[in-house]
Amino acid sequence: MTTLGYSHLAICVADLDRGVEFYTQVFGFTAGIPYKSAGHRVAALMESEALSFGGTFLRLGDNLVELLAYSPVRVPGSAPRRADEVGYAHISLVVDDIDAAVAAVEQHGGTRRTRFEIAFADGCTVIVFVTDPDGNRVELIWHSTDAERRGHAAYLGLTGPGWPAAGLAPDIAAGPA
Repeated sequence: MTTLGYSHLAICVADLDRGVEFYTQVFGFTAGIPYKSAGHRVAALMESEALSFGGTFLRLGDNLVELLAYSPVRVPGSAPRRADEVGYAHISLVVDDIDAAVAAVEQHGGTRRTRFEIAFADGCTVIVFVTDPDGNRVELIWHSTDAERRGHAAYLGLTGPGWPAAGLAPDIAAGPA
């Protein structure tokens, strides 16, 4: 079997409209047309006790995120789920203004969790973890220079596959400045 291509990442939210507003207003995703699905066959396919759900696809560049809101809503025992628990860990976005991005998260019902800053001779990288209004983790990354962006990509092992979210094409991620 051959994989034809990446499709999307799905995130379960408690309120679809609130989730769409958060990801479009805070991070600039574009929302598709909402849809609804229901029935025992769909519940069995999704391995869910919920008999219906609504969804909306969001696009950021070439990446698709599907927000799903099941009915009835099931809230996990702990929110946010711990990052070291098996399953969804986070979605990661490169931003051009880390402080403005965090402020927007908080203005739209999200929460700032942790911040890490590391300085190098050729610039610095700031990583902030936030959660959306439902406790889903989002990693925000900011680089002060293109050299730092390339260095971070090399550190992450992305010199071969590239890092499209940071504007780096395959096989040139660690190339010359």
